[in-house]
Amino acid sequence: MKFFALPKSAVRLTAVVFVAVIYYSAAKLGLLLVSLPGNVTPVWPPAGIALAAILRLGYGVWPGIWLGEFLAVSTSIDGSPAVVFAVASGCAVGDALTPVLGAFLIRRFIGYSNLLNRVSSVFKFVLIGGMLIWLIAASFGTTSMCLGGIAPWSAYKAIWWTWWLGNVGGVLVFTPVLLIWSQPISNFRLPILDWALLKTGKTRQQFKNRKFKIPNLKLVEAVLLGVLVMFVSYITFRRGYPIEYMLIPLLVWATFRFGQRGATLSILIVSGIAILGTVKGFGPFVRESRNESLLLLDSFIGAVAVTTLVLAAAIAEREQAQNAMLQSETNLREKAAQLEFTLRDLQQTQAKLIQTEKMSSLGQLVAGVAHEINNPVNFIYGNLTYADQYTQDLLNLLSLYQQHYPQPVAAIQDKQEVIDLDFLMTDLPKLLSSMKVGANRIQQIVLSLRNFSRVDESGMKSVDIHDGLDSTLLILQNRFKARSGHPGIQVIKQYGSLPLVECYAGQLNQVFMNILANAIDALELETGNLELRDECTCSPPNPQSSISHSPVTTQESPIPTISISTKVRDDNLAVIKIADNGSGMTENVKKQLFDPFFTTKPIGKGTGLGLAISYQIVVEKHQGNLKCISEVGQGTQFIIEIPIIHKN
Repeated sequence: MKFFALPKSAVRLTAVVFVAVIYYSAAKLGLLLVSLPGNVTPVWPPAGIALAAILRLGYGVWPGIWLGEFLAVSTSIDGSPAVVFAVASGCAVGDALTPVLGAFLIRRFIGYSNLLNRVSSVFKFVLIGGMLIWLIAASFGTTSMCLGGIAPWSAYKAIWWTWWLGNVGGVLVFTPVLLIWSQPISNFRLPILDWALLKTGKTRQQFKNRKFKIPNLKLVEAVLLGVLVMFVSYITFRRGYPIEYMLIPLLVWATFRFGQRGATLSILIVSGIAILGTVKGFGPFVRESRNESLLLLDSFIGAVAVTTLVLAAAIAEREQAQNAMLQSETNLREKAAQLEFTLRDLQQTQAKLIQTEKMSSLGQLVAGVAHEINNPVNFIYGNLTYADQYTQDLLNLLSLYQQHYPQPVAAIQDKQEVIDLDFLMTDLPKLLSSMKVGANRIQQIVLSLRNFSRVDESGMKSVDIHDGLDSTLLILQNRFKARSGHPGIQVIKQYGSLPLVECYAGQLNQVFMNILANAIDALELETGNLELRDECTCSPPNPQSSISHSPVTTQESPIPTISISTKVRDDNLAVIKIADNGSGMTENVKKQLFDPFFTTKPIGKGTGLGLAISYQIVVEKHQGNLKCISEVGQGTQFIIEIPIIHKN
């Protein structure tokens, strides 16, 4: 946060004073390296501190820079108070104006966020912030010194050149390290993290809330690297061994392994040791003139700093490219997953619509057939009553003829013998009665079919659940019968006393159909497997299908059985249980039982949507519950629970 932007004047004043103290202290340290008249030094750390302060804290801290420079200059030169004040003011104006202008140009042409993160930005920073703008400070300071008589005009060129190089060196060494290390530590990311992300396939977002933590091995490496940098710098610039080139691989190591923080800190360490050694007269840059030695050192520091910063920026650009690639890959994966989910959802919806349409078509077909059959059946059933009456009248008339004319003519007697009149008179009433029973049965079947379809009842109605169960059993009756390779299936009905239940009758009948059909499939598969395993020569029992209201006694080879029971629970909950004595299910199958498209049937034998749709009908449409209880070898039981009366 920028202090100058805060509304409290005390905070702004604190920031200004803080900058002034830091600037003044750094200036006093820099003045220890004075090599020319006018207290001019070839290494000037305050320049880098000033530019970093403006960039980091804002333009509002410029008075602190002016004050620090004024105090540093005024306490280091001799002269009358007026001259000291004028010279110090001129130097302070130049050194305060320069970083303000530099910060403006950097923000305008480079951008603060990308200042050291791109190679092109580093070169712009070196050109604008490190070289061009300090022409102003060097001109203000040198001119002020000469005008005040602190330095002779004959030394103007040397002073100006030394002043400018000192500012450039201070910026290249101190500004990057202050800007990088003043960032929150949470933003510090080791390059090894990119490798870990690529190996694990995780994204930056997954590490967003994690606290930064340096591994122990990495800490040991950092300490070792720091010791090596200081050791090589020491023996180079304090012992005089010309091995300064050995610093280059160490700086490269620091840059690759520890990023911009490691690079800038290493530059600071090398520069500090090099300056101290050169001032003491050690190192490869020592010449007869102290100023010449420090200027050569400035060129070395500048070259090392620029090279290292460029390398760090190149690595940062690579990291940014990797981050962008990882983010793009993550986005693509997320979009692919979304598309896959959407496609799967569309497929499920399409399949459900097809299945629902099938059931709707079945209901319409059943209703249409029932309607078409109902009219002629009613016609037949109604006419059978009159046909029975007419037949009785004719038979009574024949009986009277036989009583009054016991000896008919020969032709009539011959005809009686041909048609077997006595048998005809006895069998004809039985035949008509049988036809009447059959017509009545057809009427019941038609009524059950219409009850199953419920095409005229799209809303929720109060219905008898038992009628829906019976109509479903009627439609599936043919599958209960024994046939070649499969014994008959016993159906046990244990109906409780259920009141009328508010429900979507047609949809609930679809649930009964799906569960009962699955139970029949399971029993047929089980009996088929038993048939393959049974190699005994005895003939197995072949029971006929039947629907009873009492339990069946257990035999050595149990009869395939489906049990249906109903009851009321908690006063407002109708419970329907449909169980079979098949082979049961594994836990893995039960976990996926209500998932769309999951089926254990062979390809082409099922869509895997029956139970998924049933679950949706019971749970979502009726606010009920559909559970499955099953164990391997213990059969399967489905429990349907729906409210009798829906309060909402």
